[in-house]
Amino acid sequence: MSDNLDSLDVANGIPKSLMPRSADSEVILACGGKSTRMGQNKLLVPICGKPCILRSCEAFDKIDEVRRIIVAAPKELWREYSEILSPLRTPVTFVDAGATRQESVMNGVEEAKEEIIMIHDGARPLISRRTILDSIADTIKYGSSVVCVPCKDTIRYDDGCKAYSPDRKSLYAVQTPQSFSRRLYLYAAHMADSDYTDDAQLLDSAGFKPHITIGEYANIKLTTPEDIIMANSLSGSGMRIGHGYDVHRLVEGRRFILGGVEINYQRGLLGHSDADVLTHALMDSLLGAAALGDIGKLFPDNDPEYEGANSIRLLERVAKLLAEKGYSILNCDITVIAQAPKLSPHIGSMRQRLSAAMGIPVERVSVKATTEEGLGFTGQKEGIAAHAVSLICG
Repeated sequence: MSDNLDSLDVANGIPKSLMPRSADSEVILACGGKSTRMGQNKLLVPICGKPCILRSCEAFDKIDEVRRIIVAAPKELWREYSEILSPLRTPVTFVDAGATRQESVMNGVEEAKEEIIMIHDGARPLISRRTILDSIADTIKYGSSVVCVPCKDTIRYDDGCKAYSPDRKSLYAVQTPQSFSRRLYLYAAHMADSDYTDDAQLLDSAGFKPHITIGEYANIKLTTPEDIIMANSLSGSGMRIGHGYDVHRLVEGRRFILGGVEINYQRGLLGHSDADVLTHALMDSLLGAAALGDIGKLFPDNDPEYEGANSIRLLERVAKLLAEKGYSILNCDITVIAQAPKLSPHIGSMRQRLSAAMGIPVERVSVKATTEEGLGFTGQKEGIAAHAVSLICG
C-alpha cells in the first residue's frame, strides 16, 4: 500500500480515500486469550444460561449493517465455538488466532471485505445495540470509533521515579468495539513498526487521532471470576437462593459414600440410592433455587432405575436440567453434621467431585463438617445430616 496520501484531501484528519463509503460492517471477535486469570475458558462461561461467546455475538446478530462475524480463535476450538454460534443468523467465519492480539485481529482484517471493521472482545457479553449503532455512525463520520467510558476512579501513576494523579477529566477507560474504516486500519498496520495490545494505539502510531465514542459502564469484560457474578447481575437476571436438607441413618453392611467419595468406615448410610446425604442436600438446594421441586420428585425412591444410583451422576443431571432452564450455578455451601467418621481429610476430594459434576470451578464449592457434641441422633452416631445453600441466576 502506498504511503503517499494527499494531505489536502482529508476529512476529520483522515484522508477521504481512507474513509468508509457505506455502513456495511463486519465484526472481528478477538477470542485468542488464554483466560489465565479466570482459571477456565471465559468464552464458555455461562451468562444466564448462555455461553459468553454467544452472548457477545447476539447483539451484533441483530444489526442489519453487520454482514458477517469473523472469529479469531485457536483452530482446536473452532468446532466447539461453531456449534455454540449455530443459532446466529449472521454468517460466521473462523480465522486462526495469532501469537498476539494484533496478529489475531490482522488475520480477521485480511479476511474482511466490508467497508467497516468492528473489533470486539469475545469476553464482553453485555455490549448493547445502542453502543454498536453509535460506533458504526461515528466510524462513518470520523473514520474510526473507540468505545470508551470516562474514568470514575482517580488514577495514580508511579513509574518508580515520578508519581502523580493525572486529571481524570481527560482519562477514559477503553472498551470495545473499536471500529475503523478497513482501508484506514490496513494503512495504519502497514505503517506500524511495533506490536500493539490495543487497536487505537495502531492509529496513534500512524499519526491519526481515533474518535472516542462514549459507551456504557455495563459493557464489562470477563477477566476474573468476580466478573461472572457482575455480568449475570448486569444482564438483568435474577439471583435465586435455594436451601436443601437431608438425613440418612447409619447401618451395618453399607458402603459409606459422601460427596461422591467412598470413605472407609464400619457403617454406611441407608437409602434407595447410594444414600450420599451431602450430595442429596446439594441437589435439593439447586432444585429449590430454580423452583423445580426436589430429588424425591425427580428421582423417586420407589423407581427401580435409581436403586443404588450414583448420586454424583444424579447431580450431573440436575446441573444439566438447570442449564436447560436457563440457570447458571454461581456457588454452593454445604455443611455436614456427623459425629464420626472424621471428614476433614476427604473434603478436598469431595469439592473436586461436586464441582466437576456441576461444571463450575472448585473455588465456588464449599464443604464444611461439624459435630453436635454428642447431642441428638447425629451426636449419638445414629445418622448423618447435611444442609446446603446454593446461589443460581437466570
